Amino acid sequence: MGFAMDLWSRVALEAGMEFEVRVVDTAQQMIDELAQKRADVGVGALSVTAKREGVIDFSQPFYEAGLQILVRQEAGSFADSIFSLIRNLFNIKLIAAFTLLIVAMLGISHFVWMFEHKVNGDMWPQDYRKGLWESFWWTVSTLLVGGADNKGPVGVGGRIVAIMWMLLSIVLVSLLTASFTTTLTVSSLKGGISGPGDLPGKKVATIQGSTSESWLTNRGAVTETFPVIADAVAALKQGKVDALVFDAPILQYSLGNMQDSNLVLVGPIFERQNYAFGLQQGSILKEPINRALLDLYERGVGSELRKKWFGSEM
Repeated sequence: MGFAMDLWSRVALEAGMEFEVRVVDTAQQMIDELAQKRADVGVGALSVTAKREGVIDFSQPFYEAGLQILVRQEAGSFADSIFSLIRNLFNIKLIAAFTLLIVAMLGISHFVWMFEHKVNGDMWPQDYRKGLWESFWWTVSTLLVGGADNKGPVGVGGRIVAIMWMLLSIVLVSLLTASFTTTLTVSSLKGGISGPGDLPGKKVATIQGSTSESWLTNRGAVTETFPVIADAVAALKQGKVDALVFDAPILQYSLGNMQDSNLVLVGPIFERQNYAFGLQQGSILKEPINRALLDLYERGVGSELRKKWFGSEM
């Protein structure tokens, strides 16, 4: 029993249909059964795609969701966490950003000294090295705390440079804060996976024959497929894969039932898709099923079932 089956029971009752249930292992098997007319309706988290529409029909969509990523958190010691953080801090992008920042600060410091030492020799000495050091101290202080005590440009040229640096500092502080926050978050996640962009090259579990399998394969992930979600979750827990990607509602439901603090959903819901009941092509059941679905959703049954199975509406 699940959201789709619960909803189907209401639809069948509303439309006056009797049914018997036959279980298959994968979404692809469900599609095959419909295409070969061995089943009348396919019930489950069945995504509507152009490829599937070529061999079967779909009812009115009853749920909009997408894919999400489940990872396991590092469970090492405090020392392991520190080393992991250090490794993530010393990545090439962060080092390059700091290098560019230092170069920019030295450039600003040089221009401030160049304008100020002629009119403000007490604060910016005539000697280039001493003057550049004083100027660099002012540049760092302005970046971090908005200015240096009892020190500031007085000449026109120095003040123009100072205004430009103050405005630029606001942007740079925001970017640095965002970079550090991302690094601290990623350092606590297995393999540094925090969104869809981190999946290429990673070993990722999903369900055989699902739309997530196609999505992962097309984007360069090393895909490991499993027949059921429980097997995929077990592989993630055992460290056989770096992440699990599948339909967001199913992952949320599974995670809520497991209550495992070592597993966490990361990143946004992506590859948005609609779920619908599968039907044989040209099925006479399509119209009564659609009418029952619309009637039920207009009465708030959809919201009621979402809260029942997922705790809240997506």
